[in-house]
Amino acid sequence: MKNTYDILVNFKKYAYEFYEWNKDDDIKHVKSIPTFKVSSSCLLDFTNYNLVVSKDFLKQIENKTEIFCKGLVIAEKYACILFCKEKAIAFNFDNEGNIIGRSNLLFDESDDIIKSFYNIEQTKIDYNVISECNSNSNFTRQESKMIKNLLQYLKQVDKNKEKYELMYLYLECFNKMVDDEKKAYNELVFEVENANFKIIEKLDTLIKVLKK
Repeated sequence: MKNTYDILVNFKKYAYEFYEWNKDDDIKHVKSIPTFKVSSSCLLDFTNYNLVVSKDFLKQIENKTEIFCKGLVIAEKYACILFCKEKAIAFNFDNEGNIIGRSNLLFDESDDIIKSFYNIEQTKIDYNVISECNSNSNFTRQESKMIKNLLQYLKQVDKNKEKYELMYLYLECFNKMVDDEKKAYNELVFEVENANFKIIEKLDTLIKVLKK
């Protein structure tokens, strides 16, 4: 184990690339954080799966991460950086060892960790995979948010039985009429869930106009 100093992290459910961080994210300035070299497969598991680490590993990192906060230095109870030859990612955990946050690092900070600690021995971490993380890794953060918002909007319109709005959206998206609002709803949801961005972008524009 080594310590990394003076970096930025943005703990979220998914490890968003730094260029997708938002102004209102809770970005933390880390003074010091324990850092471990792991295998590429281990880092992939931590990135792509919900998992729980052992109590022994939690004890190893407990209160060893320090964060600058409004002129003070506070402890983050369970956090660390894991890196392999390709990538470095920060994680934080709850008291049971479940991953509750992931953060990519700024590119130069990630690169510095890999180069500085390249020759240290790999750490074998004891963990159990619980489920797949379903991170929509093929989409940007903005695209994932758009899909989520559209699905919520369509669900609400269907719940409110606003059949004429559903039929209008269907007509504008598919350039054909439909006389069954349930069919309109199901087909719109299908296209959004399957990431048809031609339909998604049309829907997003239409809904913005309807909301005005």
